[in-house]
Amino acid sequence: MDSKDFERLGRLLDNLSWYVETFIASGMGLEWDTVPGRSYYATPWMEFFKGINDGSYHRLSEAITDSEYMPRFREEVNGRLAPLLAELEAATVETGKRKIPVRIDVGKFRLYETELRQMSTDNIIFDLIQDDDDIRDAYYVEESPAQIRSYLTHGIRYILDQYNSAELERIRELENRLKEKDAELGEKNIRLALLQEKEEQSSKQLRDNQTTITTLTMRNELLEKALSQYEEDEEAEDTKKGEISLSDIVPIKDANLRMYALYKLGFLDRSIWRGGITYEQEAKILRKILGGGPIKQDTALRYCKLFNGSNSSDFVSFEMQHEDELLKYLKHVCPKIDFKKGELINRIRKY
Repeated sequence: MDSKDFERLGRLLDNLSWYVETFIASGMGLEWDTVPGRSYYATPWMEFFKGINDGSYHRLSEAITDSEYMPRFREEVNGRLAPLLAELEAATVETGKRKIPVRIDVGKFRLYETELRQMSTDNIIFDLIQDDDDIRDAYYVEESPAQIRSYLTHGIRYILDQYNSAELERIRELENRLKEKDAELGEKNIRLALLQEKEEQSSKQLRDNQTTITTLTMRNELLEKALSQYEEDEEAEDTKKGEISLSDIVPIKDANLRMYALYKLGFLDRSIWRGGITYEQEAKILRKILGGGPIKQDTALRYCKLFNGSNSSDFVSFEMQHEDELLKYLKHVCPKIDFKKGELINRIRKY
């Protein structure tokens, strides 16, 4: 609350209340002799009748309803003016025009003279002042007390209605804002519910996926076990049918034939060795891995050269003598592979 605004409003309410309180104190506008004054330069009845005739009272009501005060000071305004309105409405007043006698202190005539002459000109008082020597202590005002009360109550009702309307407008504004907030909140709740539903669906989908993964993993394990068991059973069945186990196959004893077997399996193909290795180094390596009886270094070297010279007559002669024997041996080891004459085994496996 702004203290300066409150002080200004307080002065406006004091001035407006003065009119109502003075009217009530004067016996509803009929008895002015005992009403205390508030100005040295005017009597109470002079201020009162001048104020309700020249618009001063109305301007006060307009000033009190200025937007800078409404509806902030509604309680203060209602507290000051509602009791006065109730008292005015409950009072009994004279109806019709009345000649209301009013008096002044002739000793203060010169103080009042200008105001009295203006009131005479404005037909507020009806004892016309003729000249400077026309000094008297009694005048009269012709007014209707009922109309004065209506005028005063109209001003107060106007003020209270304005404050109430402003308060209602403020309430409507707050209600509209509340509705907007409710709508926003409802929209947010809907979005939140959708997000929660989506999150729940995602969580459910994740749980379902995890269950599916677990199920598939278990199924794969079972299938792998079943496949492994099937392969074992198949191997056992093949063994029962007379297929020879690898452990029962007798290794090739002839060193030269073993070298030829290495050639047919592609191990003597120069293209699979790293560049820069010599025939001597190649023969030494192969000699170590033959696994049969001993073979001399020079013999291994000679056959390495022989089998890498596939177009030589010596190679052709050797292959004609030994290829059938080797293929028969390999077929005995791996009966399901179709070994072709004149082909390296590693090429056959690519097909």
